[in-house]
Amino acid sequence: MVQCVAFGIIVACLACSFASVLNGQMKKFPEGNDLMNKIALQIRTGSKSFLTTEYKYLTVFCLFLSTLLVILFSLHESKVDGTDGVRKGACFIVGAILSGATGFSGMLTATSANVRTTQAAMDHGLSGALKCAFTGGAVMGFSVVGTGLVGVR
Repeated sequence: MVQCVAFGIIVACLACSFASVLNGQMKKFPEGNDLMNKIALQIRTGSKSFLTTEYKYLTVFCLFLSTLLVILFSLHESKVDGTDGVRKGACFIVGAILSGATGFSGMLTATSANVRTTQAAMDHGLSGALKCAFTGGAVMGFSVVGTGLVGVR
């Protein structure tokens, strides 16, 4: 069992490291002209504002739900010991935090990749645009896998 946990953590670290490398590669693509950067900044600012507002509501919901989980699993008659409720509530909170962090970084990566993909399409056509877009998407994919494995372990 310990070997499985260690393997999961190692794979999670590798996935997050690979996502970081891909993010660096994606940032090497040119960002475009001034107008494109102005529009990209407005989109990035709007997406950050949206996520900040959304996460405020989600925080309240997650705190309510984790409290409910603690109460229900503490009162459940087939509990293993007295810490079942607290453990379940804490796991829920950790999962919510990892999910939120991944979502926020994914939104930042996506908005950063969008303007670069547009510029790559203008400079190199479809193949350049697809390379940039897939690199940006792979960053999010490997981030989800990495944080998901951390959360499971």
